[in-house]
Order: sequence, then C-alpha cells, then structure tokens
Amino acid sequence: MTNHYAVLGSPISHSKSPLIHTTIFEHLKLNADYTSHDVVDLSEFLDSNAELSGLSITMPLKDQAFAIASELDYWAQLTESVNTLKKTESGWAGYNTDVFGLRQAASQVNFQSVAILGTGATARSALAAFQGSNLMVWGRDQDSAKELSKRFDASNQELMVALSADLVVSTIPGVALSDLISTSSNHPGALISADYGTDAHQAGESFEAFVSGLEMLIWQAIGQQRIFSGLGLNAPLPDEEILIEAVRRAIDMAK
Repeated sequence: MTNHYAVLGSPISHSKSPLIHTTIFEHLKLNADYTSHDVVDLSEFLDSNAELSGLSITMPLKDQAFAIASELDYWAQLTESVNTLKKTESGWAGYNTDVFGLRQAASQVNFQSVAILGTGATARSALAAFQGSNLMVWGRDQDSAKELSKRFDASNQELMVALSADLVVSTIPGVALSDLISTSSNHPGALISADYGTDAHQAGESFEAFVSGLEMLIWQAIGQQRIFSGLGLNAPLPDEEILIEAVRRAIDMAK
C-alpha cells in the first residue's frame, strides 16, 4: 500500500518540499508519494482528502493547523504553530519541526545575541529555537513585536540594533528583507533567512556569513520524516548523514 503525503500552502508552486521528501522516500526505499497543493482553507481540504497520512504545512496555514490538531507536541504548544500534521486514529497530531530546523541550520554559527525579524508563526518558532540567548525581535507591526518580546523574554529593538546581532534570523519575505538592508552596509554577524529565494541571498551578501533557508527547509523536512516514520523527532533516520547529502545533491541538480 502506498502512503500519501503532501505539502499545503499558498502560494506553493515554488516549494522544494516535494523534491526533498521524494528524494528521502526513494533513498529509504519507502512505498510513498508526496504532492503539493495550493490551499487556503485547511479544514475544507482535509475533509475532501482523507487518503493522506501526513502533511507539511507552510504559510498561511500554520495557525489553522494548530487549531485543527487534536494532539500537540511541546514546540507546537509553545509557539502555537504547526508545520507538520500526522494522521492518528482520533484525528491529526500536530508538530513543530521549524524549531528543530532552525537550530540545525544555525549549528555552525557562533553567537550569543540573536535577532528575529518578523512577527508571524515562523518568528515564534525562531524565538523558541533560540531561547537562552540574548534575544531581540523587530517587526513592522510594533504591537505584535512588543507582544512577542514579552512572551519570549526578548527585547523589542529598532532595525539597526537588530541587524547588529551575532545571528539575525529573518522570517519575512526575501524581497522585503532585501528592501530593508542596504547592500552598501556591512553587518558583523550571520544571517539565516527562512526565504530561500534570490532576494534573500542578495541580502546575505551584507553579512559576515549567510546560511540559506534551504538548510532550515532540509532539516525541518528531516524532522518531519522522523515523525512520519514513527521514530520521533529526536531519533535519526537510517543513514541520515548520507541521506541529507543526497537531498542536497538533488536540490543542486534541480537548479
């Protein structure tokens, strides 16, 4: 029997999740497929697609997924954001692997201060991921930024202060990030952008180091596969290091 999985969001045509997950299924020789669907109403989609075993959830559906899940893991509860749904006998279990993905993406960066740009669901995951650091948050919506700063024990900072952090995590669209950052400015820290498009790469040129959002995407997908397989988020997949290199090669070949 083939198990069916999918990524849902809007827009979705740019997503590399089908490539990543299909590569993983093929590498592990699993009888499974993975598709993408442009969805704005999660509940309506689930009602008409009962055959799906698990889902990757992207914007703007993470809050909807949180509301639909009948079970939640620790990170989903803390962030009130779900990017992974796994079917259970009683409904859907909700997980947040964005926290895991962000931590893994930043694993080679030395930092004490971390600034989060943005105030949405992914920003909440970033704030959760780097708790214990000197946390800052910046957002155009000052009310939301202030609320998040209180909730995650972070300081609400002006943009230029945030950009001086050891690690800057952008959760805003790449084009907006590029508009905010002058390419003539040099920022001393590292940038991780959840957006893995060209605009984010251009913004990264202004920083001492840049980590592509693809690293976060790959690692949060690895977390999802651990969950889909029943291993749990903290248990690695078989030959995981080799598997991750296979995923990176597949992405490079698709460019």
